[in-house]
Amino acid sequence: MSETQGKSKNKCDGCKKSQGEDGIKILRCGRCKSAMYCSTTCQKDNWYFHKNVCRARGAVAEGKKWYDPFRKCRDGTSHFGDLELMTWGDTCPRDENDHRLGWGNCFVDEALQLKRKYEEEFGSDDIAMYGYWSHGFRWTCCGMAAGQNDGCDHHGTGPDPCQCDFCHMGKSLPDSIYNMDTLERRGLNLPRGPDPRSFHLVKASLAGFARPFMGMPE
Repeated sequence: MSETQGKSKNKCDGCKKSQGEDGIKILRCGRCKSAMYCSTTCQKDNWYFHKNVCRARGAVAEGKKWYDPFRKCRDGTSHFGDLELMTWGDTCPRDENDHRLGWGNCFVDEALQLKRKYEEEFGSDDIAMYGYWSHGFRWTCCGMAAGQNDGCDHHGTGPDPCQCDFCHMGKSLPDSIYNMDTLERRGLNLPRGPDPRSFHLVKASLAGFARPFMGMPE
């Protein structure tokens, strides 16, 4: 940790004690220079909550993006787009349980409070916001939530071939899928495919058989 340049308003992010209280000295995290602690004990105890923000700020300090733009998915593909904070305005969508959602992808009656926290407490800092409320972010490449890791269906706009059934079959997305109004897709102009690099005769045959058998859109 390094010494802070601030005054008594500096508080430990662990125990919340202020500079000078009980004779303590507040030090900044040596890597991200943002978190402040009164001791290595508080720093270690708070690491679970601070680690993602710390790594993100460390990456920015090294001239990199604060998130991995090529984060791997479970199917071996990777996201390649940008993480974007969802900032719906007056036209608020509803989730699958018919709850009305607002700014930051939270319940509409909590949206104003979350927006104020982002602007005033976090200084409109996406890194701090992501550490606090990752649910409010989405991938612009495929319109999936920030925590999504099942796969990235980018339908031909990514550096690697798309791995969805339709691109394997050489087909564009059917209307029933392309026009789905999911929360994370709202407002994005997503591709429809197919990705010419993705056609695979065996996978196309399997998908052509399995999808109708399982009642999935063809």
